[in-house]
Amino acid sequence: MNEKIYGSLKSYLLMDSDKFEKEIRSKAYNSLVDSGVVNVSGLLALSNVCKNDCSYCGLGRSNKIKRFTLSDEDIYNSIHMAKDNNLSEIFFIGGENPAIKIESYVKYIKEAKKLGLKTNLAMGVFSLDEYIELKDAGLDTYTLKFESSNKSVFESSKPDISFEDRIESIKNVKKAGLKLASSSIVGLKGQSIDDIVNDIKLTIDLDVEWAPIVPYLPSLGTRMAVDTPPGDISFTLRSISLLRLLKPKMKITAAQPRKNSTLGFKDPQGNLDAIRSGANMLFVELTPYALRKQFSVTNDRELPRIEEIKAIVTPLNLKLK
Repeated sequence: MNEKIYGSLKSYLLMDSDKFEKEIRSKAYNSLVDSGVVNVSGLLALSNVCKNDCSYCGLGRSNKIKRFTLSDEDIYNSIHMAKDNNLSEIFFIGGENPAIKIESYVKYIKEAKKLGLKTNLAMGVFSLDEYIELKDAGLDTYTLKFESSNKSVFESSKPDISFEDRIESIKNVKKAGLKLASSSIVGLKGQSIDDIVNDIKLTIDLDVEWAPIVPYLPSLGTRMAVDTPPGDISFTLRSISLLRLLKPKMKITAAQPRKNSTLGFKDPQGNLDAIRSGANMLFVELTPYALRKQFSVTNDRELPRIEEIKAIVTPLNLKLK
């Protein structure tokens, strides 16, 4: 790890744009070019039902949206769609839905593993024993974001769990032998520049496989959307570059919006800006078409098609994995 960068994160986050481009961003992109690869995963939303009421998330239990939970048939069809489209990984995601039991996740993971797919799951907090059960079923990675390293910001955003319990659950992922994906949201209400610094440090200290860092985007009907503007895209991109140089082998989310765009996470320029900042993880949608807009974690939560990803990546001489 580059100790100079780690010890001077705030200076780099506030650095003059031209200087940052020369000293950090270009080097981060060159590091990505050296690897030659952008990772692509299929994303399947299992349910938009959630027992929690996070102030920034459109799936919160008090938000009035039409709810769904996929049938086993839809899930198996989507798993096979991933294989048929030559994807190497499937990412099962959804709200923290207590009606879905651990046995169901085990079934879905085993089906995906039969087809040779890597598996990633993000469905909220589980116990250590449950993480171990998921690991034994073949799960490769569990995604559980810490959202903010600031206890006050975290607990005002996520009132249903304490910061300490969240961190304990995150550490249990690794205790179970799973790879960990975790990171922050840039621009949550009350966040400071020092918080962003500490978010980067915590991402590094947790030794994550994938950093799903994104800017805060308002979601219709949520409490935070009333008085909190979108997160600063430039701070998100700078965080990506710094993470890339600190951890060259880390996967980092390249599904990023562009300032003032209505295309959300499928914005081609936003994705390209993120890749040029060192990000290397993109997603294609596997959720049944009729339900995609109902998985409204944020407004404009669309993902690019595989053809659109190829159009972004191919001119950069990077390969999809």
